[in-house]
Amino acid sequence: MELFIALGLPIVLLVGLTLLFMSDGIPTWVQQFNRNSSTIWNFGIVVMGTMTVIIYLAKR
Repeated sequence: MELFIALGLPIVLLVGLTLLFMSDGIPTWVQQFNRNSSTIWNFGIVVMGTMTVIIYLAKR
């Protein structure tokens, strides 16, 4: 069951979203998300770095 969740679910979502976008075109919320991608990447990098430091300090 865990294997299906880890591998099957992302593949099903990827194929489903691809078919949806091919038939209806790209929705406006995806276009808006694409404009803010650099901010999201920077925020994600900062969050991962902060979580790494917190985990390291908690295990000490």
